[in-house]
Amino acid sequence: MNFDQAPEFAKELKKLSKKWRRLPEDLLVLQAAITTLYMGANSLRAAHTRETFFSTKKGAVLTVLGNSSEVVKVRLDSQDLDSDKLRVIYIQRSDDVLLIELFAKNEKPRESQERITKYTNR
Repeated sequence: MNFDQAPEFAKELKKLSKKWRRLPEDLLVLQAAITTLYMGANSLRAAHTRETFFSTKKGAVLTVLGNSSEVVKVRLDSQDLDSDKLRVIYIQRSDDVLLIELFAKNEKPRESQERITKYTNR
């Protein structure tokens, strides 16, 4: 999978990385998990992996954009935090993932609908 970051996401990552130093490493772990969701792993099919993942409270599909596109909100587990305080919003299209928002739940309670609209209309 190809991962890209929206300019706003990169700025948020830089800001939050000053507070939580391991955040870039945690993001790499999340990217591996996202790849598994859409490509599958070992003998598990992607459909089974997705079903299992989304049945937990680790993530939710916010919007389906078409046959192979969706906006997803996931929890980002961080080595520096003991609870689920970080969220990542991304858009998945075919083999591409655009990370559009990163926020801490104690600083911002919900995702930005304006930003989701901005990047889904591209």
